[in-house]
Amino acid sequence: MVDFKKAVLIITVIGLLFYMPSSGYCQNNNTAEVPLMLSIPPVSLINFAVDGEQVITYSYSLLEPNNVEQIINPNTGDNTWLNYSSIVNPGATNYITANISSGSLPADVTLRVVISEDVGFGSGATGTPIGEITLSSYPQNIIVNIGSCYTGSGTNRGHRLTYIWDNP
Repeated sequence: MVDFKKAVLIITVIGLLFYMPSSGYCQNNNTAEVPLMLSIPPVSLINFAVDGEQVITYSYSLLEPNNVEQIINPNTGDNTWLNYSSIVNPGATNYITANISSGSLPADVTLRVVISEDVGFGSGATGTPIGEITLSSYPQNIIVNIGSCYTGSGTNRGHRLTYIWDNP
């Protein structure tokens, strides 16, 4: 009889060992949830893209990191594209200004710039263009309410800039 009791005990222990892992002591799936918070510092990047043979360049100075300059000439027309990427803190927005930063125009000459809507190849809260301004030495907003976004890069991306030289 002792062997029967021993056999029952061994079968019971083996049965419990097989039963325990399947009875809720282990996970039913292989997933876990971990809280994660990412913090990205605010940043803005601006690029000018030119279509065709027009000579337009921009400069960026490490001494003046907030100053991006686009050089234009009378051949500049409507083939310039303003591309940007922006990351802002919650509740904040960016803006882009334009002005004649060096030199001056002849007395009877004015230079206007028309800023189009974003063409929609990017994503996020792209800014609102002002429309048309007459450039002067005073910085004027050309795009406002820029949130966290990107417009895409290159020609036919972002906002088209059309320059109009008035020379009576």
